[in-house]
This record gives sequence, C-alpha cells and structure tokens, in this order.
Amino acid sequence: MTIPGRVRAGQILLYVGRPLALLFAWDIAVTVAYLCSHAKVNFPALPMSLMATVVAIYLSFRNTAAYARWWEARTLWGSLVNASRTFAREVVMLAASESISLQRELVLRHVAYVHSLRLHLRRESPWEELSLRLPQEEIVNLRRVANVPNAILRRTAEIVARQCNADSVRLVAIERTMADISNAQGGMERIKNTPFPKQYSTYPIFFTHVFCILLPLGLVESLGWYTVFGSTAAGFLFLALLKIGSDMQEPFANTENDVPITTLARAIEIDLLDGLDERHSIKPVPIENNVVW
Repeated sequence: MTIPGRVRAGQILLYVGRPLALLFAWDIAVTVAYLCSHAKVNFPALPMSLMATVVAIYLSFRNTAAYARWWEARTLWGSLVNASRTFAREVVMLAASESISLQRELVLRHVAYVHSLRLHLRRESPWEELSLRLPQEEIVNLRRVANVPNAILRRTAEIVARQCNADSVRLVAIERTMADISNAQGGMERIKNTPFPKQYSTYPIFFTHVFCILLPLGLVESLGWYTVFGSTAAGFLFLALLKIGSDMQEPFANTENDVPITTLARAIEIDLLDGLDERHSIKPVPIENNVVW
C-alpha cells in the first residue's frame, strides 16, 4: 500500500506511464497532420462531449466497485487481527490450568497460520515460514493438502478440543473465535478467487483508449497547435482514473497497491509473541520507498 506523502509532478506523470507517452505522440501526429496538410477532416465536438461524460461515469462506477473490493479485503484483515488477539487471550485462560507449553504451542501455531494465509492469498510458497514454526512431520502432511492455512487451523482446533474435552464452556468460547477466523479467511479467499467482472475490467480499458484516440480529432479544429496540450491533459485524467481502478481491483496481487498484509501479519505476530515474552528482535515491517507491504 502506498502511503500518503508529498506528490511530485513527475511521479504523477510516471504513474500513468507508457499510455500517456503514446497519447502525447498521437496528439502531436494528429495536430501536425491536420495543420500542415491541405486535406481537412472535421470531427464534430458534440459527440466527444457526450462520450467523455459516458466514459467518466463508467470509470467512476468501476473505481467505486474496485475500492469497495479493496476496502472489504482490508476490513477482513482487520477482523483477523482482532480475532487473533482474542484467540491468544483465550489460549492463556485455557493453558492456565494445563501448561505454559500448551499456550506457547497454540500461539506459535496461530502465528504460522497467519503467515501461511498471507502467502496463500499471494500464491507464494509457505514452507520457509512454516519450517520455523511447525513440526517437520506436520509440514510433510501439509504438502498434501490444497488449502494449507485451513489445514493448520483444523489441526489447532483438534488440539484445543482435546484439551477442553471436560470444559464445554471454554471450548464453545474458543470455537466461536476460531469460527470468526475461518469466516475472515473465507471472505479473503472469495475476493482472491472471484475475478473482477469483465464488464468492469476489460470494457473500461477499451472505451478509454478509443476516447483518447478520438479526442485530438475533436479538438484540433478549435484548439489548433494547443491540441497537443489540451488533448494530452484531458486524456491524462481518464488514463489516471483507469489506472487507479486497475491497481485497486486485486487487493492480494502482491503489488505496491495491495492491502499491506505482510505488515498486518507481522503486527499479529508481534502482539502474540509479546504475550509470551518471546518477541526478541522481531520488528514491524519497514516502509520501503513510501510503500507498506
């Protein structure tokens, strides 16, 4: 996730990048061809105004849907943060009558679960992270399953059930928290596995590019040599809106515009290890070039 900060003109232009450069070259070509040739092609301005309005409304709806998708992903991770803290607190009460080793095992298992979920959503290998937190024999079994974080959570539930077999009240409380964790994971997987509708992902690209191609044709008669600047400036706004929506529609794509799940997973780990007095040298994820991962 890119954090707010001072924005420079160069950064804004580079954000759109290649499409803006191509538009600028196209505007120059159309302007020179129109003003330096005897053949004049008059393109009515009214259809361009109507098309600009339609494209702007379409991009606004699309970006609203993309932001809602991104924000839901962030909300689900917020729910996971809260449920993880609750789970760690309930584990302390569970282990109070059992052993500190049980408390430590369950907390470390949950840290492993959170990191495996992060990597699961980003389609990355979890084995390096899990080798530091889970027994080797369990990792061997996990390599056979399709959904690693769900398998870790199921095994944690089995351990809790075995320890609480004589205390149904504590079992119900912890099961409720684990259900919240499972529901949050299901919501994240739904977002990850459900592609953005084609009507919102593909068509806006086509309409915006067609509009930018036609834009200098509709402006050159009235603006003359200023068409290069007027058309590029207007096209930049539409290209920027298109890029914003494209960046936000996949919140777990492992790009700088993602929900910062690496930072959130590390924050959960720090909170849980603080409860065990085992945080040691673990630090929050640093900000890199104004980006929180």
